[in-house]
Amino acid sequence: MSMQQQVFLTLLRREIWEHRGAFVYTPLIIGGVLLFFALMGTGSAAFWGIKIDGANLMAEGVVKMAEAKATPEQLKIAADGFLFGTAVLWQAVLSIVLFFYCIGCLYDERRDRSVLFWKSMPVSDLETVLSKVVTATLVAPLITLAAMIAGQIVLALYAGLMIGVYGGSPWTLWWSNLRPFGFWASYLMVMGVQVLWLLPLVGWLMLAGSFARSKAFLWAVLPPVALSILESYLRFTADFSVSRVIWEAILSRAAAAVSPVSYQANVGNGEVSAGLSDTAFAAGFSDVYARLGSLDLWIGVAVGLTFLAGAVYLRRYRDDSTN
Repeated sequence: MSMQQQVFLTLLRREIWEHRGAFVYTPLIIGGVLLFFALMGTGSAAFWGIKIDGANLMAEGVVKMAEAKATPEQLKIAADGFLFGTAVLWQAVLSIVLFFYCIGCLYDERRDRSVLFWKSMPVSDLETVLSKVVTATLVAPLITLAAMIAGQIVLALYAGLMIGVYGGSPWTLWWSNLRPFGFWASYLMVMGVQVLWLLPLVGWLMLAGSFARSKAFLWAVLPPVALSILESYLRFTADFSVSRVIWEAILSRAAAAVSPVSYQANVGNGEVSAGLSDTAFAAGFSDVYARLGSLDLWIGVAVGLTFLAGAVYLRRYRDDSTN
């Protein structure tokens, strides 16, 4: 391993060490909370004779589906719903964590002047910013994926045991219908697509954090919100044909950050209306892979790289203070 590679790995370790609560402990806590509620529900059911937790209700529902002559395909859909539903929970929390990380990773080191120490080290601004991008787009999602896999295994075993308690066959009704390896492999590949799809959001948040001298959150949020409101005004008053570009670019990528198989979120349908309309979700992971052939993705990559180049430039020259 070359010296440059060792330095970059050290930078990645620094990011994980400084944000281990967000990147390591948080996904583990999510699994712990889910298991806690499942076990607490089991205890409550045993004491009160009721069924209140999600795992118990799911197990009872699977058994009732079997009693109602549910088809194997319906049982597989229920199993897939368990995998996808719990995955969205981990992904949604990760998206919140990364939102604040991307805003603060360059802003905080200027605020506490630690940037002066790190700039004294033999590490370039490009390497530093790149390590933060890789942490946000690859390292943190992989840690969350590992925690999610462990959590889903434990929850699936628990749900199978509850099915047995309700008189069903855990293997026939539940475990044999789970297809976790294919789901996890697809999820991993989708994460690779998301690196590109979310790059403009990551780039903008880091650019805002590197630019702001104070109130980085407002600098990150207010400009796109203001532009979105402006283009909505133009559309509703002047029928401006491209007045949904910012809304759709932000919402479609934000939706993908929370749910990886969501791929489209359109605002409005040509009429004056409030709220979201025409919001679509991919029928499967293959629809997400199709993003690789879309012009929107590669335009977003170019925009994201431009934002990141700006963040590198600002880190190099704006390191004195955030007062």
